[in-house]
Amino acid sequence: MTPIRTLRPLAKVVLSTQSDERLVALSRQGSEDAFAEIVRRHRPGLVRLARSLGTKDRADDVVQEGLVRAWRALQRSDAEIDLRPWLTTIVRNRALDALRRPVRTTDLELHAPVLHDAAADPHERVVRAQELRDLVSDLKRLPERQRTALVMHELGGVSHETISRRLHVSVGGSKALVSRARSGLHRTRVAA
Repeated sequence: MTPIRTLRPLAKVVLSTQSDERLVALSRQGSEDAFAEIVRRHRPGLVRLARSLGTKDRADDVVQEGLVRAWRALQRSDAEIDLRPWLTTIVRNRALDALRRPVRTTDLELHAPVLHDAAADPHERVVRAQELRDLVSDLKRLPERQRTALVMHELGGVSHETISRRLHVSVGGSKALVSRARSGLHRTRVAA
């Protein structure tokens, strides 16, 4: 009698030869191994997609979240799907949601480098903390698309090409949004 342990790798080899359609059908029947094969097959391309959409640091999380949603959707519905475009759409939507979501920080986290600067005079630390709060406040006053483009470009290091795809503007439009955001910040800072 063959031990069960030797059958498991054999099942994975068999699954690797199955079509996406068959893997979807098996996943809908509850086969976690079939879904694991879907993940093995499609995850690298989905991570590249998430990174290209501007979620470089969060690409793995975005894809994982998308795959969890895909697994749940497969369990709830038997609607016909074309797997690759379907997964791409889910991950694209998750990436766009991640870009829209503000990064949550507490005041302590936001000012931690300022508060832990042992070399600085305590008065200077308080002044810098206030300047940082003012900058964040000024950023919030910018129009959303300008703020998004500026933060992506200046803080995230995202290229104008990626920003143009994310905001559905030309590369020149991305550069203009960043430029207008900088000008708006400058005007606000000078007026204060």
